[in-house]
Amino acid sequence: MAKRLQPSAKRLFVISGASALEDRAWQEVGRRTIAQHPRQFETTYLFGLSHDALMTEVSRIPSDAIVIFLTFLIDGAGKPFTPKEVAKDIARVSAAPVYGPYDTYTGTGVVGGFVETFESHGAAAADLVLAIEGGSDPASLPPRLNPAQAFRVDARAMARWGLKQSNLPADTIVLFKEPSLWEEHRYLITAVALVIALQMAGVAALLIQRRHRRRAELSLSESEDRMTFTAASANIGLWQFDRSTDELWATEHCRTMFGFADDTSLTRETFVAAVHPEDRRVAVGTLRGLLRGHATVTDIRIIRPDGQIRWFRIRARAPLDSNGSPDQLSGIFGIFVDITDQKAAESEADLQRQEITHLMRVSTLGELSGAIAHEVNQPLTAILSNAQAALYLLEQDEPNLAEVRDALQDIVKEDSRAGSVIRRLRGLLKKDQTRSEFIDLNEMVDSAKALLRAELISRRVTIETDLATSRPIVHGDSVQLQQVLLNLIINSMDAMVSSPVSQRRVRVRTRDALNGAVELLVSDSGCGISNVDGKRLFTPFYTTKDHGLGLGLTICSSIIRKHGGTINLQNNEAGGATAKITLPARPMLMAAQ
Repeated sequence: MAKRLQPSAKRLFVISGASALEDRAWQEVGRRTIAQHPRQFETTYLFGLSHDALMTEVSRIPSDAIVIFLTFLIDGAGKPFTPKEVAKDIARVSAAPVYGPYDTYTGTGVVGGFVETFESHGAAAADLVLAIEGGSDPASLPPRLNPAQAFRVDARAMARWGLKQSNLPADTIVLFKEPSLWEEHRYLITAVALVIALQMAGVAALLIQRRHRRRAELSLSESEDRMTFTAASANIGLWQFDRSTDELWATEHCRTMFGFADDTSLTRETFVAAVHPEDRRVAVGTLRGLLRGHATVTDIRIIRPDGQIRWFRIRARAPLDSNGSPDQLSGIFGIFVDITDQKAAESEADLQRQEITHLMRVSTLGELSGAIAHEVNQPLTAILSNAQAALYLLEQDEPNLAEVRDALQDIVKEDSRAGSVIRRLRGLLKKDQTRSEFIDLNEMVDSAKALLRAELISRRVTIETDLATSRPIVHGDSVQLQQVLLNLIINSMDAMVSSPVSQRRVRVRTRDALNGAVELLVSDSGCGISNVDGKRLFTPFYTTKDHGLGLGLTICSSIIRKHGGTINLQNNEAGGATAKITLPARPMLMAAQ
């Protein structure tokens, strides 16, 4: 063990006393044992010296030596000693580690050795005594080794000499070893380490989760920024209505569109208050429809705080639950689109269309000016003739009052006739705003026929009517629809200029269509239309007439589309062409309303 603990030691010192029995017996054992090992140490035997001389010699031992203390019962001067006390003195003055064969040296400063205890000797002796008392022959009992002999060291002495426990032989018993913090509190340290590890794992998980959440929040924020920027670039405001709090969330661009300040609280009342008074009923109805889950598109006007009126289109929808019903826990999403410019353009286009339509009416009346003058002149001539006849009768000595009354009644009748003509002319010449009313197509045909009667006579054209007995009613502007009918009849007359007089017939029909609509047809026996021309007849500024502007059929088509109908031209099998107008009938309109 000493060689393993001090591999660099070169010198060996063996110490023993001077007693005749015990000390010298150990000296023989020591010499014999050392002699059995290969000679590698410079060995010095300090046997039989006086206590003082021994201490002097021990104090001179170098630090790299090995000191073995066997026993010391009597010194060289004959003075008795207790080996334990002598071992203590040697360990105190020696500069090198001291080893010994007895366990009683432990605690005196001796490092230790392959030791045996006196308790084990006692136990072994007791076993022999018991065996002898049990009848065994002492001579037959085999010698036995001390079963308790083992390598034992004092950890404190090893620490003093700087000896490493890792160099000890296997199974060495280390006494007085101060337990390390780990050995003393292993379970507590393990538990604390486990708790700390769990806490660190929890903290790491929370950090990872927080990092993921921040990434998700950052991604969501970037997505919202991109969406908001894109919406603002398209002049679109995003909003959301919370039905539980009755509050609105809107993007900054949406606030700017409405002119709301940043600190303005957005609620349903705030929104409704900003709506134009004439559109509030529509806006409130739209919100109610959304709460019932109806997606909607509505155009309303908004009055900004600076007094500016702007048009907005609302597109919104409410999420539905798994049953297809409005999800009461979700809000309503939508957008506001500023369509003020679009509305202004539409209004400008409508004004221009009305202007062109009016000009075309004036142009039509210009073409009919001769016939109109004749139509007005006839009642005026009749009025004049009846008035002269009445005066002549009154100058008689006995005037015939009955004939005078008849003449005056004729004057009133012709005046009404002239007034009716003038009113129809004023209606066509007047540039009123578009108005909607229910129109009897049969009455409209009769009115147009009366207005064109003189022109038909001058052109030697016969007009025939075949009117439906169901009195087809449509909804629209009577002046505009009458303009369409006049234009089609005049086109028919123009198409029959080269036709024989006997074939100059215009047929106007009204009838109920199979799909619930009503139809107005104007047919002639003229030259008809070519297929190529048929594709371009409704194109603006395209005309087949030498004096035409190419706007008549274009305006007719625009008016009919505005009334929800269709118009088309096609050739007749027997010659000529037919213009067919299809319009929604009154029941369809009432159902739609």
